[in-house]
Amino acid sequence: MVIKMNEREVIVKLYQNVDMGVVGIESIEDKIETRALAKTVLNQKEEYQNLKQELLSFCKDYNVQEKELGAMAKLSSGMMSNMKLMMDKSDSHIAKMMMEGTNKGLISLEELKNNYDGKDEKLIAMIEKIIKVEQQNNEDLKIYL
Repeated sequence: MVIKMNEREVIVKLYQNVDMGVVGIESIEDKIETRALAKTVLNQKEEYQNLKQELLSFCKDYNVQEKELGAMAKLSSGMMSNMKLMMDKSDSHIAKMMMEGTNKGLISLEELKNNYDGKDEKLIAMIEKIIKVEQQNNEDLKIYL
């Protein structure tokens, strides 16, 4: 059974999606050893932060309280990243981890798009913008595999 979502629910999910991008990057950024990958990842982090700012205006327009990820989710992300990087801090491993996270985000975004029951063109455009950013992030990381 598919549950349709309203604008408020979609905005919260979008905000959490881009917040997870920031959290994921923050959990690995200090472990990146090469300048090129570090630059790519920091550019992606900046883009996620910009998206969060854009989504704050949606929160204001729809009277939605933004909900960042909880402390447990952030802690879990950090611990998982640390465990995965203990044995392998190579660019290819980090890029693969980042792409796995991005793919999870893309799945979530496509579900949001499919389950949104409204017609708000601005919100639909925002969903599609974030999808394009995630897709581009994966493209940018492929060279490190």
